[in-house]
Amino acid sequence: MRGRNQGPAMLTLFIAAFASLAYMGGGIVLIASSQSFGVFPEPGLFRYGMGILLFVYGAYRAYRAYQRFQEDE
Repeated sequence: MRGRNQGPAMLTLFIAAFASLAYMGGGIVLIASSQSFGVFPEPGLFRYGMGILLFVYGAYRAYRAYQRFQEDE
């Protein structure tokens, strides 16, 4: 990627890293919060399963962003 404008590529990389943190944070909130405020499903297997799925997906996205960061250096 040398010799090219790296601005858009770096912006995409930072957005991907931020999105992965948002997914992981959403998963943690879904698992850890005790009140649903009528927005989240009631505590149970479905809620915890969705929280774990969000966290794992966020971790996967973070790993992919890290790989892309290593390739760009």
